Amino acid sequence: MALSAVSDVEKVLGVDLSSSDETNVTNVFIPAADAAIENYVGYSLNYEASIAEEIDGNADDSIYLKRIPIVSVTSIVEDGVTLTEGNDEDYVVYKQLGLVKRTGLQYWSAQRLQNIVVTYAAGYSDSEATAEDIPKDLKFISAKGAGKMFVTAAALSAQQPTGEVKTHNADTSTDANFNLVRQESLGDYSATYESIPNLLNEGILNEMDMRVLSKYKR
Repeated sequence: MALSAVSDVEKVLGVDLSSSDETNVTNVFIPAADAAIENYVGYSLNYEASIAEEIDGNADDSIYLKRIPIVSVTSIVEDGVTLTEGNDEDYVVYKQLGLVKRTGLQYWSAQRLQNIVVTYAAGYSDSEATAEDIPKDLKFISAKGAGKMFVTAAALSAQQPTGEVKTHNADTSTDANFNLVRQESLGDYSATYESIPNLLNEGILNEMDMRVLSKYKR
């Protein structure tokens, strides 16, 4: 499940998208925005019901899982032994932190490679009953990033004639289709237009987005 939906992008932009544009937003722009968000925070934020993570023993009382928030822990197996959750048992889970802590005076094994296997569910979802809803700030940043890419595509598209766009290599019988004038003047009137190439080079996330997302980083 994506972090935002077409309806969220439409609300951010204040427009009603056509069905073909909705398809592009769903299949191209939202996945690209979500990938940028997840690349920044360092893990997938979408809910997954069964994640098997192998962890090295660290001779400490705490280990951190890669995905948050933890929804539930199915099992933890250390050196072939299945542990039990609970204050009076082997470990407790801090779901928002992604932390699994040994109870009492117990510690995870001494340094050993991938000898602890944790199977768990984690992530956000608006449809999964046991998971937390996607936070509003994540949903907004996803929708805004997708909307930014759509606006760039729409701005370039609006400058072109209807039908297939061709270069002069493909068709030397018609005038150019790409109108990328940045500034023009006529008498006392002058206008400066946005540069489409510059828009295409802008990052999906801006500095403010990254400040908001910093709390989700691992």
